[in-house]
Amino acid sequence: MLAMGLITTNAQTQTAAKRDSLTIFRDKIDQLDKEIVRLLGERMEAARTIGAYKLTHNIGVVQSNRFNEVLQQAITYGKEKGLSEEFIKALYEDIHKESIRQQEALKPQQ
Repeated sequence: MLAMGLITTNAQTQTAAKRDSLTIFRDKIDQLDKEIVRLLGERMEAARTIGAYKLTHNIGVVQSNRFNEVLQQAITYGKEKGLSEEFIKALYEDIHKESIRQQEALKPQQ
């Protein structure tokens, strides 16, 4: 009986430890997700600032060469961090679309 109680207690302790570790890891992901969104917000703020500059200086919103340069840098850095090129491309295409949307929204409505 004593052995059964020790085994059950040990199993419960291990389960609790796993749950605690999982909670810690999930909390870390939650914290990182908030930081990602905060940084994306800052990036869009910079895109709006650039958009205002482009508007003032009669420069088109889409600058394909610049996007390709940014994308290649991100792919290189992403690979260093173990991220696939496909993931980085998809992510940056979405970021680019939102940057364009943010800049286009600055144009006066006709």
